[in-house]
Amino acid sequence: MPVVSNDYAMGEMLAVLLARDLADGEKAIVGTNSDIQVAACNLARQRQAPGLWWVSGPGGMTNPTEGIVRPAADAENIPVAQAVMDLPLMIDFIDWRIHFFDFAILGALQTDRFGNINTVCVGNHATPTLRGPGTVGISALTGLSRRFYIMMTRHDRGAFVPKVDFICGAGHLDGGTSRTDAGLPEGGPKLVVTPLGVFDFAPDSKAMRIRTLHPGVTVEEVRDQTGFDLITPGQLASTAPPDDEELFLLRRTVDTTGVLARKFPWPKAA
Repeated sequence: MPVVSNDYAMGEMLAVLLARDLADGEKAIVGTNSDIQVAACNLARQRQAPGLWWVSGPGGMTNPTEGIVRPAADAENIPVAQAVMDLPLMIDFIDWRIHFFDFAILGALQTDRFGNINTVCVGNHATPTLRGPGTVGISALTGLSRRFYIMMTRHDRGAFVPKVDFICGAGHLDGGTSRTDAGLPEGGPKLVVTPLGVFDFAPDSKAMRIRTLHPGVTVEEVRDQTGFDLITPGQLASTAPPDDEELFLLRRTVDTTGVLARKFPWPKAA
């Protein structure tokens, strides 16, 4: 397990790691169960990307800002949003416009070595061992956004599997050029952030590889907790933890009630 810090919670770290990769002027869409994703977008807006705007996929609220982290679909976001778009307009953006959104940030029940994600269920559809929210537009977001991020609050062999039970969101499919060969636009997953590290995808094979490991995490540990072979660079970097400025902005302007720390603490060692 990571060296658990008393200075920041897991949810805070994941939000910071996502926020660092977001750029000014970009357009984003965020799904329903999305506290960490919302915090990441709003933190980026407070730091390096004031012109970034994000919209709630299920609610149409744009840039709700009150210093309180709520799920993107929460109706309390409406009075503090800069705008609210109605459903027909949202469908036009989500389902038909290739690369209208620069990125989406998505969670999943499962992800595999090529960044395909499953949010329907684990196991047989008729008798699943775990049922999720369904596809809920994820197929369009992963297919049409310029890129997407996968945010996982657990990293184990149940979540990181050789092949997902259902492809709800297309990543790099079977690797290589299989995504574009299937007729999908260029794009796919860019980063995967988890309690153990940050992962990206090799340019040619499109297989998941280790980018950085969080402080205290070993290569052996992350391999043991992953159900497929990860590409491992010759020299591994350590994830830079949240710095004082990032934590100050996160807690004083984005998450003033401490939602991330309460809901997403570091996992306890087994």
